[in-house]
Amino acid sequence: MDWSGQTAFILAGGPSVLDLDLSPLKGRRVIAINSAYETWPRADVCFFADARWYIDVYPKQPKFLGQFATTSTGGPRDVLRFTKIDPANGIATKRDQLALSRTSVSGAANLARHWGAKAIVLLGVDGKLDGAKRHNHNAHYPWPLMNGCFDQHRNELAGLSSSLRAEGIRLMNCSPVNVIPGWDRATFDEALA
Repeated sequence: MDWSGQTAFILAGGPSVLDLDLSPLKGRRVIAINSAYETWPRADVCFFADARWYIDVYPKQPKFLGQFATTSTGGPRDVLRFTKIDPANGIATKRDQLALSRTSVSGAANLARHWGAKAIVLLGVDGKLDGAKRHNHNAHYPWPLMNGCFDQHRNELAGLSSSLRAEGIRLMNCSPVNVIPGWDRATFDEALA
């Protein structure tokens, strides 16, 4: 895919997305993480890194009509498949690899980089629960959250920020409740401008 010079929006599952009117995403480049495509069914790509999601959760949801991408060995045959590498050394530069360990958002950001995005905007990367609400969609994830998972996600995204910025990619985080070092805080309207 060629997204040269465009802004890529990464739609994660955080509940803060429920406060947004996503209609301005129409015609824009969107990568949904796992079941977040339910919130924006027009996403170009649904990225998942864990085959358990595709096997245990996806079959119970409305079908996604866009392109799947993954670092997992599971999933449909026509998926865009990448090799997962350790993000400790920064973003993957080989187009068949994605750097991620603890969060699929890292893989999606790397994918947007491979496709030439000039800016990457995070939506719903909240880094915490909203009361008992875990997601902005209706999918039920049968696995408990791991202790410290949100800190691990935040640290991984912060660690990748310098290598993305070194390539001239602007990084924006639109979550009103999560600060990620290396990612500029922005409102959704600012990210759309």
